[in-house]
Amino acid sequence: MDNFSKQIYEAGINDGRAEGKAEGLAEGKAEGISEATIRFIKNTMLSDSCSVDQAMVKLHIPPEEHQYFKDLLAKEQ
Repeated sequence: MDNFSKQIYEAGINDGRAEGKAEGLAEGKAEGISEATIRFIKNTMLSDSCSVDQAMVKLHIPPEEHQYFKDLLAKEQ
């Protein structure tokens, strides 16, 4: 492999690593946000003695995300 080909190869490897790292960070951040939101929902339900739906309304979680969090809560039980 000549020097130019090697540089192109290494640039491709580095780009792939950077892209993979960015994707991993984004996924980790999203997972952390979901876990925190689940904790907020549970805490609101306990402290306010309310339903899952009422807790999500109190926490201003968008209605289109309610089913997603209900599914996550169901998996924990």
